Amino acid sequence: MQILICKNKVMYKKWGYFMSDVEIHVKAAREKRLAALEEFDKKRYIVVGDLAIKTVEQAIEASAALEGRHFHLHPRSAHSNRLRWIKEKSPSSSKDVDELWGAYGTLGYEGINGERAKRAIDAMERVLNEIERKTQIRFK
Repeated sequence: MQILICKNKVMYKKWGYFMSDVEIHVKAAREKRLAALEEFDKKRYIVVGDLAIKTVEQAIEASAALEGRHFHLHPRSAHSNRLRWIKEKSPSSSKDVDELWGAYGTLGYEGINGERAKRAIDAMERVLNEIERKTQIRFK
């Protein structure tokens, strides 16, 4: 794989096809979203919160990449910077983002709670819908 820098955007060349940083994050968000939904359907609630958060993090990275922001390049501060950024850009998503991070801990320790997993899935979908509305990026 070759990494090419092109006008502040990172592009990856693999087998003759170029994927932008945005495309890579969108692909990751889509796959993680489907995995979260499948695990919920299989009643594997412990992992639902983790996958829902990771889905939203990838969606945030895709959206931020449109502005040339790349939180993942600084792993120590990436999590807090993503949270701050999404709450500034989309204050209406703040409650749902907080719900997701609350579900992460609760489902990790009390994973038998299908109701909490459902709330995490619903919050994930609302955040994705808001990002889609604002950016025209499609995660579904």
